[in-house]
Amino acid sequence: MNTSFLLGAALGMVGALSINVGKGVQKLKVHVFKEGRGMFSPSHRGDLGIWLLGMALTASAALPISMGMKLTESPSTIGAMTGVGLIGLVIFASRVVGEPISRRDSLGIALVVVSTSVLGYLGGLDKQATRSFEVLPLVRSVAIPMSVGVVGCVIARFIPRLHAVAWGCLAGICLGSSFFLADAALVKAGGDLVGQLSNPYPYVAMVVGIGAMVTTQIGFLKGRALEVVPAVNSAAIITPVLLEIFLYARYPRPLAGVMIVVIVAGVYLLSTGTAAKVNS
Repeated sequence: MNTSFLLGAALGMVGALSINVGKGVQKLKVHVFKEGRGMFSPSHRGDLGIWLLGMALTASAALPISMGMKLTESPSTIGAMTGVGLIGLVIFASRVVGEPISRRDSLGIALVVVSTSVLGYLGGLDKQATRSFEVLPLVRSVAIPMSVGVVGCVIARFIPRLHAVAWGCLAGICLGSSFFLADAALVKAGGDLVGQLSNPYPYVAMVVGIGAMVTTQIGFLKGRALEVVPAVNSAAIITPVLLEIFLYARYPRPLAGVMIVVIVAGVYLLSTGTAAKVNS
């Protein structure tokens, strides 16, 4: 059993929890920005401080996710931990916001827990192979799903009912691509966490990650959370899998592929339940 892989997957879970719970905390107090400069007044500083705490939680995910990438050498595995992060958001919504956990949430949690456990076990059996890439194939690989997402958003301009799903998918593609590019930084640096800062990929990953945040908000402008959130999370899981196939010709085990589909199903159930209410 590859213990490094399992430790990396665990760190990916920690990062996913930080991102999703941090997002929930930000959403809880995001209304403070409607006050303009008044947000700095004594009566609103508490709300602003809570929002900043959510931002700090989200930003703190960078280290465990980077370390998880280093240990697993599998951005698709780290992307799959999104489901575990959503479980954290559901618990946050239940304990802090007071939203009840529904049967849909319970089923989604069960699917995610079982499938991520199996995925981690299968990954632990695999031997980590040496990876390398050239710049142009990397750009081409990332451009393919990005182009599909952009085309979907263009189509949505003419078919308004597709707005939420199209922008949600583009946001998920950006998020999944940012995971993959963060891993590419480590590959280029030979797994050196500090050395990766000398190549452009971590900074490109950061910009693409910001793009994910912006496109998610565009999706929320004219769409429901019930449509946007499942699209974001599903695309974030699927994109690294496709990029690993495109760039490294690394195909998942058949059972691992099934587990990824089960995770997406669990994510859909979680995203359309309590988590969607928090993100509304």
